Amino acid sequence: MIAAVNDFLDDLRGGRMTESPIVRVEQGALQGRVVNSPSGKAFYSFQGIPYAKAPLGSLRFKAPQPPEPWEDVRDATSEGNVCTQIEPLLLKQYTGDENCLFLNIYTPNLDGQFLPVMVFIHGGGFMFGSGSSSMYGGDYLVEKDVVVVTINYRCGPLGFLCLNTPEVPGNAGLKDMVQAIRWIKENIQNFGGNPGNLTIFGESCGGVAVSMLTASPLTKNLISKAIIQSGTALNSWAFQSHPLDNAKALAKALGCESGDVDEILEFLSTTPAKDIVEATSLQQFEENFFQKGINTFAPVIEKEFPGVEAVLTESFIDLLTSGRVAEVPIMIGSTTLEFTRERTADDLQSFIPSALNLEKDSSESLAIAEQIKKLYFKGNHTGVESLTERFQLLSDVLMNIDTHRYIQYLVNTTNKPIYYYKFDYVGELNLSKKLVDSLDLKHAGHGDELSYLFKNDFQKDVEPTTQDTKMRERMLRLWTNFAKVGNPTPDENHYLTVTWLPVTKDNLYYLKLGNELSLETNPDKEKMEFWDDVYSKYFKIWDHPHTNTVEVPTKVEIVNYVKHESSGTIVVEETTVETMVQIIEQTQEEVQTVSETEPESVPEPQSVPEPQPVPEPQPVPEPQPVPEPESVPEIQSVQETQSVPESQPVPEPQIVPEPQSKAVPPVVVQASSHNGVKEYQVNGNLEQRKPRTSNEIKMVQQSNGHPKDVIRANDPPEDDLPKNIGVNKFVNFFESLGGKK
Repeated sequence: MIAAVNDFLDDLRGGRMTESPIVRVEQGALQGRVVNSPSGKAFYSFQGIPYAKAPLGSLRFKAPQPPEPWEDVRDATSEGNVCTQIEPLLLKQYTGDENCLFLNIYTPNLDGQFLPVMVFIHGGGFMFGSGSSSMYGGDYLVEKDVVVVTINYRCGPLGFLCLNTPEVPGNAGLKDMVQAIRWIKENIQNFGGNPGNLTIFGESCGGVAVSMLTASPLTKNLISKAIIQSGTALNSWAFQSHPLDNAKALAKALGCESGDVDEILEFLSTTPAKDIVEATSLQQFEENFFQKGINTFAPVIEKEFPGVEAVLTESFIDLLTSGRVAEVPIMIGSTTLEFTRERTADDLQSFIPSALNLEKDSSESLAIAEQIKKLYFKGNHTGVESLTERFQLLSDVLMNIDTHRYIQYLVNTTNKPIYYYKFDYVGELNLSKKLVDSLDLKHAGHGDELSYLFKNDFQKDVEPTTQDTKMRERMLRLWTNFAKVGNPTPDENHYLTVTWLPVTKDNLYYLKLGNELSLETNPDKEKMEFWDDVYSKYFKIWDHPHTNTVEVPTKVEIVNYVKHESSGTIVVEETTVETMVQIIEQTQEEVQTVSETEPESVPEPQSVPEPQPVPEPQPVPEPQPVPEPESVPEIQSVQETQSVPESQPVPEPQIVPEPQSKAVPPVVVQASSHNGVKEYQVNGNLEQRKPRTSNEIKMVQQSNGHPKDVIRANDPPEDDLPKNIGVNKFVNFFESLGGKK
C-alpha cells in the first residue's frame, strides 16, 4: 500500500492524473478512478465510501455510528448499496440493502487547492432514492471547479421509525445526513475540498432536509451555505404527525398485535427488511401524499432524552420565526408545476391546508373553497380542460405556499442574503418530458431542473438543443457561483445577463429561469396574497405542537409484599400498570368523597344592616376585639368600608369562618426539579399524611433482554389504603411515568 501511495504522489508532483488515485482518510486508504466528463475534462471519482458503520442488527432504526477502520486499500471505484426501497421510476420493485450508508466524491484535483464543496441530498419523499450517479452524476458541476459529494441515507421506516424512546427517538435518516456532513468536514481536504466552505443542497424532500439541517444544533458551524430546491420543512408532508400510531400500524400489518414499544422494537428488529419496506407500500405513500398531503414515515420533532443527540426538539416554525436558524446565505425556489397528479376529490375544500384546522363544511371552509374556485379556475373545475389549473392549485398547496411563507418568515429574522428563483424552462432535458409528456404541459415540473445540474441515465439518449445547453451552463454557473462566494451572479457575462438581487422586506425579488433570465418581483402575486390573507385569519401557531410531549406507556411491574393475616406469611403480588391506575382512581375518589363531606355546623353569619345615608357622618367607636380563630383570613371591619349615622347602632362586626376549613383537602401533586431530577411533593393536610419510605427501584432484564422497571414497595401493610400500597407511592410513580389523572 505504501508503494502505491508513493507512486500516486509522484504522479501528482509530475502534474500527471494517475488512473488509480489513492487518498487516505481517517479510516484508511481509498483507491478511486479517473473519469472524463461529457466535455472531455478528466476528474477523479471516489464512490461507495462508508461514512458510518453499517446499521445492521441492533443498530437498525438507531442513530448512525462512526465508520470502522480498514487495513488494506479500499476499492472506491463502484457505488455502494442504495437504501432498501421500492424504486418507483426504473425498477418499480424492491431493491437495495440495509448496509447503505455510503457517499460519492467527485473532484477536479487532489493537490490541495481546497475548492468549495457541494453536498447533495437526494429527494424521494423520504421513502426512496439515492445519491447514485445513475441519477446524480457530478460530471457537469465538477467542471466548474467545485468538489461534489452525493450521499445515501436510510429511507422509509428504516430511517424514520419513531418510538419516542431513547433507543429509537426518530430521525435516524436525518442523523445519517449529519454524520455524512461530519465525515466530509473531517476528510474532504484530502480530496482537494475546503472544509470551511461547505454548501448543502437538496431537492424535494432533500430540500426539506436542507431547511431542517439549517435549524439543527447538530450542524452548527458545519454549513456555510444552503440551496433549497422544491421543498421546505413548512410543507405539510415534511413531518409525520402520529409516529407512535404509525409504528404500531406497521407492526400490526406485519403480524405484531402488541402496543408495547419494547415488544414492537424487538419484533421489527428481527423482521426482514424486505417485509418492512413492502408493508409500507408505494401506493399508500402516493395516496397519502397527493390526497391528504401527509407522509407516514418522515422526520419528527424529537423528544429530549439525556445524552441522546436530537436533530430537532422544537417545531420548525418556532425555530424559523424566532431566528434560530443558521445565519448562512440561502438560495431557494421551485418549479412552475411541481405536481401533476390530479387529486381524486372534486370538492375544493380538500385543497384547504390542514394546518388551518378548519372544519369541513363550515361557513369559513365553504367560503374559502368558493374563493379558490374563482381564483384558480376559469370554468368547470372538474373538467379535463381545467387540468393545468388543478395542477397549479395542487402545486401551490403542497409546495409553493409554504415556500412563500418560508421566505417571508426568514427575511424578517436574518441578515444573510436570500436568493429566490422560479424554474419555468421547458427543454429536452426536462425529466417530466420522460414521465408525463403525454399531458403536453407547457411548464416545468417537479425535478425538471435536476437534469441541468447532474448527469443521469434518463438523458443518456437525449440530444440537447442549443438552448438546452445554454440553460445547463446558466444553471451550473448560478449554483456553483453561489457555492463559491454566496452570490450567484457576482458579475454579468454572456450566460448570466442579469444581476440576481436578494429578497428584501419590501421587495420579493426572484429570478425567473425561462428561455431567458429575468429579475422580477412577487411571483403569483394575486394567489399568494390570497393565501397570506387566509393564513393571517385562520393559522394559529399555538394549535400546533411546539415540542414532543407524547408519553410512551412503559411495561412496568409493581411488586407488592402482602402479609396474609390467616397464615402470617408474606407473598409477592404483581400489580400491572392498569391495576395501578385503577387503585389511584379509587383512592382519589375516596379522598374526594371525604373532601366533599359536610363540615361541622357553623352559625349562620349575621347580616349587616345597610346604613342610611346622612349628610355628615360621625366617627364610630372601634369595636371590641374578637379572638382570632385559626386559619381565618383577615376581615375588614365595617367602618373601613362604610360610614354609619350616629343615631344608628353599630352592629358588632362578624367574622365568617370558611366552611371548607374543616374538610380534608384533595391530594395535589406538585413537581419540582433538583439537579435535573424531578421530585414530587404531595400537598394537603400534613397532620393526616404520614411520611412514607421511598420505593426501591431496580433494573431487571425481561426475557427479551430489554430492561424493565420493577418498583418494590417496602412499606409495611397499611389498612387505611387499598391494596396495601400508599397512595403517595402510586401517585408519585404514576406521575413519574407521565400519567395524569
